[in-house]
Amino acid sequence: MDYLSLLPHAPPMRLVEEVVSVEPGRQAVCRRVTRADDFYFQGHFPDVAVVPAVVLIELIAQAGGLAVGVPLPGAPPWPRALRVAAVDGFRFPSGCGVGVTLEATVTVVGRMGSLFKIEGTVTASGAVVARGAVTLADVGPSGAR
Repeated sequence: MDYLSLLPHAPPMRLVEEVVSVEPGRQAVCRRVTRADDFYFQGHFPDVAVVPAVVLIELIAQAGGLAVGVPLPGAPPWPRALRVAAVDGFRFPSGCGVGVTLEATVTVVGRMGSLFKIEGTVTASGAVVARGAVTLADVGPSGAR
């Protein structure tokens, strides 16, 4: 299955470059390698590039969208539109810059109606750089606004 095609994002906003593993409805592990020409390094900061915290949150949200949105084996595709409804408890114990491998590991920890709570951690070449939770809202069929 082409997992990246399930994400509604297009480059440069599609942060997930590689899907390491997905357990539908439960967890996902995704990666991205940071490069000097990544859009978020332009001006953040000119002398010492730092991945913005919001990019790390979005990486968790995109990985979480795959954990939630990948159909169970044998089920028809689930073209849903998921949006970030909340962020909670994020911590950024370390920073990271150009030339590191970001790895987002996410777990679906709850569901209430059309809301999915995702807990995740991002590491940069093995060091934790972000940890927290996002709530994703299923807003209807893919393409819904």
